[in-house]
Amino acid sequence: MSYYVTTPIYYVNAQPHLGHAYTTIAADVLARHMRQRGEEVFFLTGTDEHGEPVAQAAEREGVAPKELADRNAARFQALMPQLEVSNDFFIRTSDPRHVERVQQVMQRVHDNGHVYLGTYEGWYCPRCADFKTENEIAEGNTCPIHHIPLDREQEENWFFRLSSFQEPLERLYEERPEFVLPAVRRNEALAFVKQGLRDVSLSRGKLSWGVPVPWDARHVFYVWFDALLNYYTALGFAQDEDRTGDFWPADFHLIGKDILKFHAVYWPALLMAAGLELPRHLFVHGYLLMEGEKMSKSLGNVLDPFEVMERFGTDALRHYCLREVSFGQDGSVSTTGFEARYESELANDYGNLAS
Repeated sequence: MSYYVTTPIYYVNAQPHLGHAYTTIAADVLARHMRQRGEEVFFLTGTDEHGEPVAQAAEREGVAPKELADRNAARFQALMPQLEVSNDFFIRTSDPRHVERVQQVMQRVHDNGHVYLGTYEGWYCPRCADFKTENEIAEGNTCPIHHIPLDREQEENWFFRLSSFQEPLERLYEERPEFVLPAVRRNEALAFVKQGLRDVSLSRGKLSWGVPVPWDARHVFYVWFDALLNYYTALGFAQDEDRTGDFWPADFHLIGKDILKFHAVYWPALLMAAGLELPRHLFVHGYLLMEGEKMSKSLGNVLDPFEVMERFGTDALRHYCLREVSFGQDGSVSTTGFEARYESELANDYGNLAS
């Protein structure tokens, strides 16, 4: 039997924080458990390197986007052995092999009649790299996640006919209630679908840092479509042979709730459009909160996992991440909370038991 588990791929516009370690450690625990049961496991993680947020961050630093991506991807790659995770491959979306396979899949979506050229006008968050629907806009036309003003964008894009997958997605959620877990996240995804799906931008004409659209050299793919396909593309080149037939579809995508819409709505629709089998499960965990806010690079409220491991060790970090917060729910984390659990449980309870 085979088993395929993935983390989201982490965005390289800044360095890793505890939230990235959290998801990765959870996926590693799952992968190790399945290996102990005798399954052949493929465990994938990696970095998402294209799109406007990376291009903007690189411009602020006065470097090329590839240089910034290389530098920050190296930090994420270095995090994996320090966390002692057992990933089988680390994908980078700037890898030419990924780019080629994205173009192959998207060409199939195009040839199947699911894209068209049009003009988009609406509100856009450059940090989310996401066009917002009316229901996703906070007071004052701001982003509810990053608390920054949204940009009013108008440009010619290729569009993905997401609206044509309204009924197939409703049927998916009815026939496979375990597709998104826990149930509260399934209900959120289904509510988003039922409010009515609109076609979404598939490409950007104002950007050069991305995967080129094979049928229109003026455009690159909107970063989310390029990123989502990593789960499928990696199997084609991660090992010496194409392992897609051995491991696809994925058994579990582990993701944070901030990217629920992309994984629970866009992703299955995209796979249907390409004629590919859907993953078996998405498991959506909550936020790690510091001072009541989601831990976020852009908000600056992050715990550095490298610093924690240097002071307390990797096992202490792994224990804290999965002990402090019920997996699937939001939970507060802090340096004082970490130190208290380290002293009370690891040093006193388990330490005394070992002695």
